[in-house]
Amino acid sequence: MAEFETERELLSVVRDHVDEWVSEARTEAFEELFEGPDTNVSEGELQLLDRLDSRLSREEGQGLWDADEYAIVQTGTLDEESTPRVVCTTHPEIPERAYPGEEAFDAATRATLNETLWKYCQRVVELTQQRLDEFVWSADVATWNE
Repeated sequence: MAEFETERELLSVVRDHVDEWVSEARTEAFEELFEGPDTNVSEGELQLLDRLDSRLSREEGQGLWDADEYAIVQTGTLDEESTPRVVCTTHPEIPERAYPGEEAFDAATRATLNETLWKYCQRVVELTQQRLDEFVWSADVATWNE
């Protein structure tokens, strides 16, 4: 069990781990929503997303799959009712502008895929939060015992 003298020290260590937890959660969420038996997109739609991701990465330096960003928000004093919260600060979104060769991005397709990208980010938040909660409640913080 990890031991911390203060909640601030614990929060600092949580922030050190969050990138690892987000990376693991991204992989798991991607598998659930884009590759698993209950996938939310067709194979063609996933290929469409991958092509757009590649194009955005080349042209703008950031694609769809690396556009999501997460942060830890402290909710106040740590106690049995509250832990730091994971939030998604930036969600990926299919741009409204047209791309040559990507005529499949009609309004309905764009809305459906953007909704799936939103669900993906929310699932990453849930999975990361689970990891954070497990870590926090397994830690021994001296100030909790006061």
